[in-house]
Amino acid sequence: MRNIAVTNNPPSSPFSVFFLPEAGKGGVITPLFDHLFPARGRQGRLGGILVLTNSKGISVLFLVIAMMLMVTIGYVFSYLIPSKQKSVVFPIQSTQAFFIAQSGVEFAVKYACVNGWVTTPLPNSLNGIQKNLGSGRFTLTYDFATYGDQLISVGEVPINTVRRRIVVSNFTSFLMEITHSGSASTPADSATATNTADPTAVAPPGGMLAGDLVLMIAQQRGTGAALAIFQAGGQSWTAEAAQSQTNCTIRLFWCRFNGTWSANPSVDFSGTTCNTVVMHVFRPSNTSSVWEVDVAQVSGNFAAPPIPRTVTIPGITTITDGALVFATWATADDNTWGTLTAEWSTPGSAQYRNTSGADQSQTHAYWVRAIAGASGNVSKNQLTLGGDAGARLIIAFRARVI
Repeated sequence: MRNIAVTNNPPSSPFSVFFLPEAGKGGVITPLFDHLFPARGRQGRLGGILVLTNSKGISVLFLVIAMMLMVTIGYVFSYLIPSKQKSVVFPIQSTQAFFIAQSGVEFAVKYACVNGWVTTPLPNSLNGIQKNLGSGRFTLTYDFATYGDQLISVGEVPINTVRRRIVVSNFTSFLMEITHSGSASTPADSATATNTADPTAVAPPGGMLAGDLVLMIAQQRGTGAALAIFQAGGQSWTAEAAQSQTNCTIRLFWCRFNGTWSANPSVDFSGTTCNTVVMHVFRPSNTSSVWEVDVAQVSGNFAAPPIPRTVTIPGITTITDGALVFATWATADDNTWGTLTAEWSTPGSAQYRNTSGADQSQTHAYWVRAIAGASGNVSKNQLTLGGDAGARLIIAFRARVI
């Protein structure tokens, strides 16, 4: 057993010790390769297994591995971050293109309404319109012969790159144009017209359609008169607040025509001095609509105007594109009226006179505002027998497709 020292109490060693059956009971095996690595510390090798016992070398190895991992992770992040930044651009531009396409639809609706292209195939004039918006643009397509009543709006951001497409079916159903379709009154206007009947009925104009807006303005030559619907004619009426000046009371009633008159509508005046009822009918381009108040009635009185007898009604600000603004002037004299503010129109007769009692008259004006906004003041002159105080009102209506 040469080169093997056996002792019952071997000294402690800084090196790893392996007990093997071949060493005998209680034996210690001295590493066999000490002479190969004399300067690197003791190493043990048993059964072909080499055990490193230098802790400094292991630390360096782990440090190298950690640095390689950090370099790898840094490289991966340096690759992913620019790629992510590039990929974010596409959804941003796609969203911008969508909103530009939506702007194209809104432009088409307003442009068609302003130009009266509310029935097919008139919106064909929209076909091919392009508008630049910021770094993008929209392009409109409307070809009734090819696509039917369909609007296509394509948004691009930048131009000729990212695209979003919006298709609006039944496009003309979203277009609204309001027109005056007829008027009637009791009594009919003339220099000798009279009426004192209570209640007073009015025969509606012919050619009315379901969905029409019916405005009925009642006037009595009295102060604080009570005016109310007497015969509804099968309709559901809304009564606005009455406005009264000395010897002049007016009140507006309105409804959506349901398609059938059960009788001529009438107004109760609770008096037979001098009574007038005027009816104006307005039609939406889409009769499958409901009528709503866009701006609440604003009413008041006016003093006797000096020469040139101009009476001005303060304007209102509409909320909805295409809203109908309606105004009324009334006096306790049989005035004639004219010189209306530009852009406004007079429905029916220039005025409605009633010479019963000590006379009265009323006149009206309307304006369909294609774009919502301030109507501005509206004025008319008392052309004859002028210098009379009176009552006034102004209100706006909108038609909403159902």
